[in-house]
Amino acid sequence: MARADERDQNSLKENESVESNAETIILKSEPTTESLDKEYGIYREEQPENPCDRGRDTLFYEKRWYDQTQIYINSKFCEPALWFDNFFASDRIFEEGVAGTYIRWRNDYTYDEEEHFKFKTRLKASVSLPGLEKRLRLTFDGDEDEDLRDIAPGDSDETRNSLGLQFDFLQNARSKFNVSISLSPRIRFRYRYTLPLTETITLRLTQEVQKEESFASTRTRFDFEKLFYERFLFRSSTEGKFSEEYDGVDWLQAFILFQRLDRRTSLSYEASAKGITEPFSEVIDYRIALRFRKNFHRRWLFYEISPEMTWPITFDEGRLFIEQERRSKWRLFFRLEVHFGNAQKKKYTDYN
Repeated sequence: MARADERDQNSLKENESVESNAETIILKSEPTTESLDKEYGIYREEQPENPCDRGRDTLFYEKRWYDQTQIYINSKFCEPALWFDNFFASDRIFEEGVAGTYIRWRNDYTYDEEEHFKFKTRLKASVSLPGLEKRLRLTFDGDEDEDLRDIAPGDSDETRNSLGLQFDFLQNARSKFNVSISLSPRIRFRYRYTLPLTETITLRLTQEVQKEESFASTRTRFDFEKLFYERFLFRSSTEGKFSEEYDGVDWLQAFILFQRLDRRTSLSYEASAKGITEPFSEVIDYRIALRFRKNFHRRWLFYEISPEMTWPITFDEGRLFIEQERRSKWRLFFRLEVHFGNAQKKKYTDYN
């Protein structure tokens, strides 16, 4: 009986030793750029040049045929979603902190039924600085997301771009937190959390707090994304903004259906509304539009054409009185866009 107990104790010690050594090996082999899925024993290696490729992940279990199927399907749904973000040059390219240099120059020509011809040119840039594990970037941008400003009804408030620095405190597979300081002067804190609800549905929450000149503001944005048949991506964006400049909440609701026609051409079907809650609750504008975007001549050249209809109400500068009641008006929009820097490194291999 004593020998049996002794054998059990020795066996237990050996198992503990093996488990301890296994843990030590796993911890020592963990790269700083990987994220660990503890529940299933997977090291997910981040690949900025191709974020959808899971071929370099380390699996601490035997891979079965259904694992290969899951990886294949996940890649097929991941790639189209990234393609739309990259093709439409979403502001996430700048916000997500991808290493390298990226510059986007947009030239917008519009003809409005009431205000006639307008021209605007905007430059946005992100340059990674050496050191600090590529967390510090030099930026040149404004205080609004241009992808939302594009689909908002009417002309959004003009924001001047300024030079600044952005430091990424936290960045992993789901959460991102950074602080930016610009010469406006402005300091802004941004937190973003992304939740893949299913293989084709993604939820994303963005929270910003900033102090600019004489007033502070906070902005909350919620995105719902659903992928259909690899060539369609539906996105619902809801945004609310609180500012010391005005009472109440400024809100925006937008719905977009992106359609991929081929690797160089895409359409988006857009509908949006924006409103205020103070001094009275009112939808101040509605918008519907069709946007055609084309990559032409070079990989870094794009153009867009977008006819749209809006139904605005015009307020005075203090937003206390209505100067013009709701009416309908049309607008024709054309954009020429140029990309500079190592932008192609931010794009995965185009899917079939």
